[in-house]
Amino acid sequence: MSESEKLSPIQSYINDLEHFITGNNFWQVSQVKQLDGLDHKQALFRPAPDRHCIWELVRHINYWKYWALTYVNDGVALDAKNDNWAPLPEVQDEKEWQADFNKLKSLHEECTAAAEKIGDDLFRSTDKKVVFFRQLLYHDCYHTGQIGLLRVLQGLKPLDT
Repeated sequence: MSESEKLSPIQSYINDLEHFITGNNFWQVSQVKQLDGLDHKQALFRPAPDRHCIWELVRHINYWKYWALTYVNDGVALDAKNDNWAPLPEVQDEKEWQADFNKLKSLHEECTAAAEKIGDDLFRSTDKKVVFFRQLLYHDCYHTGQIGLLRVLQGLKPLDT
């Protein structure tokens, strides 16, 4: 790759964001690919009574994406202590599962747009709002690994990267 073909820092971050959330990457199957095709019953599987299911992880990921967007865009830190692990919807059916999955994809698009707006300051800024937002990708990757493990524990075929 020549010097003129190199990505800027923000282009590199957005490239990583796309690869880890919706595309292909070296380490694991992307978040969206891990979830695509799961039905609500698979999303509700728990390896033990007191453990989280995939659906709860998705709602948790959604919460932190929303939290980070609100913080970086509006400067408002929401009450994570009480809302961090939102309960599952009262009706746990395919329609509700797909709504939460679609929300995850929509929030990803909002995060990508916010990163583009912040630009290279995403890496230069020491503002805790910006640093928190930048590090959201690490949080998502961690929970994507958990989702992959919950898939395997159900006997679902592993996905290829």
